[in-house]
Amino acid sequence: MATLWELMSDCIPDDHARQVTSRYYLDEAMKAKGAPDRVVDLGCGRGTSAGLFRRHAPKVRWVGVDIRDSPEALQRAAGQDPIVYYDGVRLPFRSGTIPLVYSHQVFEHVSHPRELLAEISRVLRPGAVFIGSTSQFEPYHSFSLWNYTPYGFRVLVEEAGLALEEIRPSLDGVALIMRTYHGRPPEYARYWDESSPLNTEIDSWAKKTKRRTALVNLRKLTFCGQFAFRVRKPVVTAGT
Repeated sequence: MATLWELMSDCIPDDHARQVTSRYYLDEAMKAKGAPDRVVDLGCGRGTSAGLFRRHAPKVRWVGVDIRDSPEALQRAAGQDPIVYYDGVRLPFRSGTIPLVYSHQVFEHVSHPRELLAEISRVLRPGAVFIGSTSQFEPYHSFSLWNYTPYGFRVLVEEAGLALEEIRPSLDGVALIMRTYHGRPPEYARYWDESSPLNTEIDSWAKKTKRRTALVNLRKLTFCGQFAFRVRKPVVTAGT
């Protein structure tokens, strides 16, 4: 029986085991040399990521994309960046033109994830990235359809011709489940900014057993409620 480590070890990082959100990869991409001058927020909702990108590059061209009846998109205030509506599958961009697609907690709501990932692959430039986060152990919320294991997400990504470069744990699944069970009280919100209870316990286990960082990330990924990812469209060279 294949273990998660055997299936995922090449994309589980060994530098640190802090829990993160999609913001981690947003900041990484925008701080990098040659940061993109155009970004697409897929499933942009209220459009809050525009400000996050512009903290790094005030002149970045931010394009929001969402379905027309998205409850979150309908909450957008007048005068904000305009967004493009789409049918949930076909992205309104030319092939090979987008340097970065960002998607924060969207894919658990997507009706046709395989088809949409294929569209992301189509519109990305060779070498460009798809970054974001999605759910593994999260109760129903706002028309959610799926939860993804890290391996299952990798399979879908690779079916689309993309490469999962890195995956990191966010807050733990027990915390997310208990948050819903208790009616989403506001005190649970802090666990997106600080280590959630099970992740804290895993850190203690790692310290006592002197586990390497990648194995700490593995354990957190096994039980995480959400995970963040960096996916890249491969560059095809002549002769390959």
